[in-house]
Amino acid sequence: MSFSRTSKHIQLHDGKTLSADCEVAGGSFLPSRLDLDTCLGNIDGHFRWGGKQFSQSARNVKLQAAELKGDLHSADGKEWKHATVNLDLHIANIDGQLVYKK
Repeated sequence: MSFSRTSKHIQLHDGKTLSADCEVAGGSFLPSRLDLDTCLGNIDGHFRWGGKQFSQSARNVKLQAAELKGDLHSADGKEWKHATVNLDLHIANIDGQLVYKK
């Protein structure tokens, strides 16, 4: 999928919204945004694709290249676990739009 190979100015806003300028046919770029809370959850301190609302139990979330990193609450709420997820695994650039692909 690798949205990062066909996008530039990749950023994270409010710890949960991915934005980028995504390449379209012909070489031009379109701005796009994707709320990662719609496709990523937190299962016992680990990012989980297909889940929802990871940001409600996360802190120190940042983007490094195509990797989302942060501290996620454990299921019992007693500890924070550092977690990383590669967004290229399920986020694609489809005709200039950031899209979650299962």
